Amino acid sequence: MKLVIVLLVGIILYILVSLIYKRFWHKGLNISVEFESDMVREGDDNKLIEKISNDKVLPINILQIRFALPKVFKFAEVKKSSAVTDQIYRSDYFSVLPYQKVTRYYPFKCTQRGCYQLASIDVFGMDFFISKARRMTLKTPRLMYVLPKPIHDISVPENIDKIMSSIKEDGESRRCVVLLNTELNSMSRADELVEDGVRIADYLVERCYKENIPVKFFTNGIDMITGEECKTGFVSDIENKESLQKTISRIDITKSPRAFKHVLGEAERLDDGNTDFVIISNNRKSDFVKLLEEFTAKGHVAKLVIPEFKDVDITPYEDDKEKIVKWVVEND
Repeated sequence: MKLVIVLLVGIILYILVSLIYKRFWHKGLNISVEFESDMVREGDDNKLIEKISNDKVLPINILQIRFALPKVFKFAEVKKSSAVTDQIYRSDYFSVLPYQKVTRYYPFKCTQRGCYQLASIDVFGMDFFISKARRMTLKTPRLMYVLPKPIHDISVPENIDKIMSSIKEDGESRRCVVLLNTELNSMSRADELVEDGVRIADYLVERCYKENIPVKFFTNGIDMITGEECKTGFVSDIENKESLQKTISRIDITKSPRAFKHVLGEAERLDDGNTDFVIISNNRKSDFVKLLEEFTAKGHVAKLVIPEFKDVDITPYEDDKEKIVKWVVEND
């Protein structure tokens, strides 16, 4: 008889605890997964921060937080996997006492330019008897921007300095429009050349800002968030500059761009006689050459920057130090 009573009490206790956990396990449970910095440079270190606060008397014996991150985030403790995927999957476990706060930091390296977001976070809480997991899903709207890898001054061609000086010397009212063409001259190592063009655009925007030259950015590159072409207004303050750099970070080089002539046509309407155009383009096929000749024939002031590998010539252009620059970006 005593055994039956003990069993009944055990069953009642089990059911009661299960019901309590079912209703209250997520009450007062605050969980956040965020990045230490929302804007870093390619190659920089960052930290993933997990924060848990259990503001109730009910403990959570096992709490599992599970989510996916881009594979380009390199965590020291994550082992290499042979699986073909662009994601890595984290599954972190906690034991949270009543009214306890827990914070964990996970360092990682940002190895690729882009804009990243934790799409969702799955949270699983085990009851007191560790017999059943309860689940909830959290949304994380915050974005993390990885700006292009900075170009060191030592790798900047000397004629770029002359081009920038000429813009300043033409008068305080001069403005600069940076145009990036993501069409390619050839398919050999194409992704590297596009990335070089993105880094050059970022460098020129930063330099214009530092030298108090109003700068605007246009490209036929597709925004990985909006699906439209990336473009910005003229930069006038630090907030505008950061917004412009974030736009550059979102260029998706895997998407096919529309013909550059359409972007150039929109940009040239900005010319009020006080505008210098700096065009960044590895593409220099016959249709582009004709397009640029027509553009300058209209009286627009344009400089051409050609991202290219060291041992490749820039045919059909000669190395005109005043208007045309071959830029070899030395990547670490």
